[in-house]
Amino acid sequence: MIRVLLADDEALVRQGIRLVLESDDDITVVAEATDGSQAIDTARRLQPDVAIMDIRMPVMDGLAAAREMALLPQPPRVVMLTSYAQDEYLFAALKGGADGFLVKDVSPYDLMNAVKAVANGDAIISPSMTRSLIQRFTPPEVSPASSAQERLRALPKEQRTILALIAEGLSNAEIANCRGLTESQVKVQVSRILRMLRLNNRVQAAIVAYSAGLSHQDLAL
Repeated sequence: MIRVLLADDEALVRQGIRLVLESDDDITVVAEATDGSQAIDTARRLQPDVAIMDIRMPVMDGLAAAREMALLPQPPRVVMLTSYAQDEYLFAALKGGADGFLVKDVSPYDLMNAVKAVANGDAIISPSMTRSLIQRFTPPEVSPASSAQERLRALPKEQRTILALIAEGLSNAEIANCRGLTESQVKVQVSRILRMLRLNNRVQAAIVAYSAGLSHQDLAL
């Protein structure tokens, strides 16, 4: 069972997130907090597996709370869930030790999957923010185009196409709609791509695709 702490200053938002998460038998919400300071105290006391936090909260905001939580003896994995899809928030969250960054327009299904992924040690970034992350943190010399292109040669065309769409920030559901597949089929393909490229998550996959100059237009969708 994944034990979750919710931190948001709006009671209605907390209730909505709780209802979504607890519809999954593998997730339970063990506590709620209305500000970052309260979230830290609660995390210290209950030691949840995952903390989902808003960025803008009174007393202490979510970014400061995430930095403090990282110093706890048994810190939770932290997911920032915000209405503000701004690059500076994303970069500050990751720099502060957050394991995930999601925008509040995320679907219930993707939110539940994100909690599970983060609890298992993965990193989750809202698809709409992936491009900003790649452009900010991928120096050309780290992953030369020729080297990245060589890695992609092992992938069949369909998987290269899906990888290109991941790099453009599309979610599994959006890729499924684009390719005429089911979401489950896309999920299987993404897992195969990660395994074949020996990557840990879709953010790393997007970086490889970006470094290789992969574009779905070039693959003639």
